[in-house]
Amino acid sequence: MSSYNLIDKTDTRFETLKKGFNLRWPDQGYGADYIYVCNNSEDVLSAANAALARNQRITVRSGGHCYEGFVSNKLAADGTTPLAIIDLSLLVGMDFSEHADISSPWDISAKYKFRAASGNQNWDGTVNLYKLANRCIPGGSCYSVGAGGHISGGGYGLLSRLHGLTVDWLSGVDILVPAADGKSLLAKHVSLKSTGSDRDLFIACRGAGGGNFGIILNYYFAELPAAPEQVYLLSLAWPWSTFKDKAHLGQFLNSYWQWFNTHDSEWNSQDITKANGGLFSLLKLQHRSTGDIHLLIQYTGNNGRVDGSGQEKPFTDFVDTMTMAAGVVPDVVETGMTYGVVNAQAESKRKFKDAVSDARLIDWLYATQTLNGSGDNQRGKYKSDQQIGNFGPTEITTLWEGLNGADDPLLNQALVQIDSYGGCININDETTNPTSVYQRSSLLKTQFQVYWTDKANDQYCINWMQKLYSACFADQGGKPYGDDGRYQGCYINYPDTDMKYTAADHAKVDPKWLTLYYGDKAESLVKTKQAVDPDNLFRHEMSIPLALPGK
Repeated sequence: MSSYNLIDKTDTRFETLKKGFNLRWPDQGYGADYIYVCNNSEDVLSAANAALARNQRITVRSGGHCYEGFVSNKLAADGTTPLAIIDLSLLVGMDFSEHADISSPWDISAKYKFRAASGNQNWDGTVNLYKLANRCIPGGSCYSVGAGGHISGGGYGLLSRLHGLTVDWLSGVDILVPAADGKSLLAKHVSLKSTGSDRDLFIACRGAGGGNFGIILNYYFAELPAAPEQVYLLSLAWPWSTFKDKAHLGQFLNSYWQWFNTHDSEWNSQDITKANGGLFSLLKLQHRSTGDIHLLIQYTGNNGRVDGSGQEKPFTDFVDTMTMAAGVVPDVVETGMTYGVVNAQAESKRKFKDAVSDARLIDWLYATQTLNGSGDNQRGKYKSDQQIGNFGPTEITTLWEGLNGADDPLLNQALVQIDSYGGCININDETTNPTSVYQRSSLLKTQFQVYWTDKANDQYCINWMQKLYSACFADQGGKPYGDDGRYQGCYINYPDTDMKYTAADHAKVDPKWLTLYYGDKAESLVKTKQAVDPDNLFRHEMSIPLALPGK
């Protein structure tokens, strides 16, 4: 019996629940008309089919962290079609069996060790996996991000250099897809053992992002990596005055890139003094009006411990490399998050002595909790790139001038965050373990971020971000196209509608936008869309189209 809760404009919760984490959405006059809050898989099927029978366009929400208005916004092209959000956030829980006897209600022959509902949030999922099975997923740490969108878009996080992307481990999904009538949904289970378009659909669920093909109910894993026992956490800070000119900043940035370029292939070395897969770093180039430049590092040995006897050498070598490149002793900061800005107070700082003595040696589970902040719900704009090559003169000049120019009180929450990538991610065999992630050569992944609270500042902050980003990639035509081998496009879990168009006015579609996110996987994803959802029931501003752009 269905028990979903239908929330409409008469409900006092409506104005709150039509929004997600980014309070820019929905656009004025373009918000949802209905929210179907579901308690279980049967609810989701009933709710989605009820909405479709009422001629409502459906979108899907798990954690509500979509960077654009894909869930919350109506589409102008849909005219007066009502919008219904199918909310999966109450579909939580996890099953584990070391005997691998967990099966799907829609395919009892398929057997797995783990099942995770798509409404799980990162922190709850982390705790459940750890306490149930002493396992982890190599995904994100921001506690309130939902599994539904996070995993389907790749599932990248602090353990990805050690264990790959979450989708590399994904073995099956339960998903609601359009029925043959094009007016309702039906449930099925798909995996790599599926055939034809069902197998293609599963591959699409391994990295193409949410909201493209159907509604994922459950994720299944045949195995997952063992959880680390302990890690070092170290957060360092340099004021902008450390860097005397853009050449000095460029030296610092390229030392960061060079360390991974030199040592990334040693991520799983048998020599514990070289094995660095457990090293993950976040370099936060904050706007000078926001604060200092911060470097946050999490490190564990490839065996999940930090036992000494040389095992800490990759960590100390990386920290020594960065402090030498800066040429100034940094401050050690007792705060740090993986997400957003760091506003450390003077009393929380002390001068750096050495990596091991200044780092916190902490149980991995509690380190994850320490880093799991999602920040305030406010307005934001984001962009991304995946980087293979070093920082050239154009990028260095842009970052120097754009982040260290004049003080600007409206940019008191602005930063460019450059994360480590590569390692185990880049050795996945796409022939035997196919995914929809094409970025398998990058060493760094960057997220451009700006936050604000007042709607009146929307255009100012967005314009600043667009100008900084297009200038950074001026040598590539304003976007991180992969044509010259230095970049590998963008990350679909950091979607940016500007990437779909040739200019900021969004007047003309960029025929290459799909390859920015999917590279050589784009054509196969379009074919899967044609086979699975030919009537385009699942659509948003950047959903997989029924034809390649420009065709």
